[in-house]
Amino acid sequence: MAAAAEVFEVVRIYWPLLLGNVLEWYEFAIFSFLEPYFQINFFNDSAISTWLGFACTFLARPFGGFFIGVLGDVFGRKFSAFVSIFGMLIGTVGQGMVPSYRHGDFAGRVGLALLVALRILQGIATGGEIAAVSTYITEVGSHRVLARSMALLGVTCSVGVFLAQLAGYLIVVLFGEEAATNWAWRLPFLISIIPGLISARGSGRSLADASSLRAVVAKLQALLASNPASLAVGTLSVAGSAMLSYGGYAWGCIYLQKNGASPTSLILAGAVGRSTAILLAPLVGWLADTRGIAWSQFLGSCMLALAGVPFFFAVIRSPDVFEVVVLAFGLGYGILLAFNAMVQPLYIVELFPASVRNVGVGMSYNMGMCLFGGFAPALFELSLEVSPVFPGVLLSLAGCIPALVVLVSLRLQAWEVLCLAHIRPVPYFGRKPCKKSQSDDSRNVDANATVCKPCKMQDTEPGTISGVVG
Repeated sequence: MAAAAEVFEVVRIYWPLLLGNVLEWYEFAIFSFLEPYFQINFFNDSAISTWLGFACTFLARPFGGFFIGVLGDVFGRKFSAFVSIFGMLIGTVGQGMVPSYRHGDFAGRVGLALLVALRILQGIATGGEIAAVSTYITEVGSHRVLARSMALLGVTCSVGVFLAQLAGYLIVVLFGEEAATNWAWRLPFLISIIPGLISARGSGRSLADASSLRAVVAKLQALLASNPASLAVGTLSVAGSAMLSYGGYAWGCIYLQKNGASPTSLILAGAVGRSTAILLAPLVGWLADTRGIAWSQFLGSCMLALAGVPFFFAVIRSPDVFEVVVLAFGLGYGILLAFNAMVQPLYIVELFPASVRNVGVGMSYNMGMCLFGGFAPALFELSLEVSPVFPGVLLSLAGCIPALVVLVSLRLQAWEVLCLAHIRPVPYFGRKPCKKSQSDDSRNVDANATVCKPCKMQDTEPGTISGVVG
């Protein structure tokens, strides 16, 4: 009960940021569930071109992770969260207002250019959001329930993505396929303005004062000079959750829709999958809190490596069978999503000291999402030309990457090349972790722990708590 109370306290205090996370992932995901309408209105009925248009957002995410991440490390986590939420709101509502080729060739070209620009703005905003919110929660919440608090991000993300799928389903049910193609596809983008303004207003309170450009440059220098191994590990650790979310799930939903799956079976599969991930989130968080975040991520990656091919094979064998879609695509992917994505950001947050944590998480997480998530739908679409089951092979390979990263990172820590746990010395995969300097966070001091070379650095700035300014 005490653990639950500590998690609920995080919800009570930081609900605007959590609402903003729901909204951001709704806004980010809505394009993928409306892909057929963008394919017709903007991309000359080319699925590959449409998914590449989706990918341009991911290309912008590392820049957002760096830019907004620096804002968070210099000006405060709350300020960077506000900038991210507000930028995402502009990018989303704007996409619902751009002209298409239905208004003429010139209007279509202008609309396509604006669409890409707004998608890039969304990428910049989203790139900063995950770093701002994840570091904020870990630095203000109870460290005893750190992973369970972090699971709130996974829960709100799943809610946002399902709401996006539900919005795409409802416009067809309410207005019909023809209206959805002509104009109703714009509505899910436009309606996001109301909750977006509420969230931006709530998260924008108590912003920090600005600092100097010299501090920004110093952050980048400190990150690149002292944390190259952390950046590499953080980037590769995202492979499983990224490929599963944007290849297996987002692309898979449209693939099934185009190959005979009924809208009812897909929306039910989405509800079952996201509900399963949400219900399992406390369990995954508890495992990470008691056994270590590396242990839970290793387990999830192995599950994905083993299940990627058989789950996808089952789906493509019977895409029009209601039970197969709901159980294999819905329940199966929901379980995999829970163990791979619900607390995954904590693994990356732990890699960086507080002084460069926001920008470090922003860059590594978003570079991984760009490489493994952004191009996943287009890659899955192209892989069908090799074999109908090859997308499943890609999912299994994606699970192997973070599993190997965990094993390699443990060896790097033993060689004192990398420090895996900058927030909680224990638990971490049942091993005695490296020890940060006494200046890091007094709540986590373990006098019996050892000190490794990468962690011998000043981790907090004077006058801050774990680097949180404002």
